[in-house]
Amino acid sequence: MGQAKSTQNHKPKSSLILTVVIIICAVVAAFFLRQYIEKHSHQENQRQRTYAEMVEKDHPFLVKFQEEYPQREVVLACEDDVTNDQKKDLLIIYKESSKTKEKITRLVVAVADKDGSCVYTEPIPAPIENQGIQFKNIDGENEMEFVVSGEKDGTAGFAIYRMIDGVPVDLFGEGMEDCC
Repeated sequence: MGQAKSTQNHKPKSSLILTVVIIICAVVAAFFLRQYIEKHSHQENQRQRTYAEMVEKDHPFLVKFQEEYPQREVVLACEDDVTNDQKKDLLIIYKESSKTKEKITRLVVAVADKDGSCVYTEPIPAPIENQGIQFKNIDGENEMEFVVSGEKDGTAGFAIYRMIDGVPVDLFGEGMEDCC
């Protein structure tokens, strides 16, 4: 009988030890899984937030724009082929004084022409501050879409555009009316 009690006492202790070991393994696994997920999530967020770089000040389309419109203060100018003609176009975000003397912010696309010159689109509203431009071929077809994002007084917004018949068309956006 003494042996039966002794065996019964060891069974609960070994079950307890096994349970503790399993819990420790689960906690360690969860820790490493969390680290792995955070690392890849951070990389994904960085990839999503990659904005196009500003072109050099001597970019021919930018120089032409500044010569033709000296009253317009260029905030950001980025290039990519948004018309799918194998020629780089230039997106220009600028500020200028309006009739009410308040500065307005606009975006034009300098569309590359066959002879190496460019033609400007009509200006469209652009975010007031913290502007960014991303080029993404979202649908994998034809023209490159471009995302314009920014803020006004801490309110963020963005819009996705595509060039259609020589005009930047707003495909989708959120909050742009509050940041332009």
